[in-house]
Amino acid sequence: MIPDAWDIELREGALTTARLLLDTGAVTFDAEHPFTCTSSGLVSPIHVDTRRLLSDPEARSTVLTLAVRMIRQETDTGALDAVAAGQGVGEVWAALIADRLNLPLLHVRRDPPDDPHKHPVEGHVEPGWRVLLVDQLATDGCRKAGLAKPLRRAGCEVYDGFVIFQYGCFDTIHESLAPLGITLHALATWWDLLELAGQGHCLPGVMLEEIHAFLHAPARWSAEHQQKKGRGAAAA
Repeated sequence: MIPDAWDIELREGALTTARLLLDTGAVTFDAEHPFTCTSSGLVSPIHVDTRRLLSDPEARSTVLTLAVRMIRQETDTGALDAVAAGQGVGEVWAALIADRLNLPLLHVRRDPPDDPHKHPVEGHVEPGWRVLLVDQLATDGCRKAGLAKPLRRAGCEVYDGFVIFQYGCFDTIHESLAPLGITLHALATWWDLLELAGQGHCLPGVMLEEIHAFLHAPARWSAEHQQKKGRGAAAA
């Protein structure tokens, strides 16, 4: 089957994002001191931090353009009333995307606040609003599900989530988001990074072997390396 223009654009956007993640040093590898995915408890030899993209003006602008293009193509932006994010790097991306789409920005607390003057959803929000949930990355989807629930309790409709990067190896992400009717859109995954690396882009062979081992069986890799001290990665 011949791919249509949007499929080609998706692949180009994914590989461009992957290249920028590698070029800016956003990808970290450490099999000896693996990173902990706090939502699942699994450990991983690889971690992505999009702060590196944010600190590079050219990379940031390119990724933001790709993000807004994907959101406009894959969601009904005309029906969107706001963009929302939880605490962390995702808030920065959400603010940039909300600005490009000329939409309000909401801050979501996953856990109920102790202070009675604070609310689970901060910012002006109206019941019935359709909200796009934005974050920097996704692993098993638990964090996204946790952020969607306060929005729905506030009367919002949440059908779409967007991330810069998705690990793409955790089947439980569907168990987390499908029951809530949320479709997750991601610019790039680890498989895109590996495709780029296969073209000779700056990942050594030993590293590639370890990454492949993790991605094909993350639970098994984690169990085998659990005794090693995790460095701690942001919940996603």
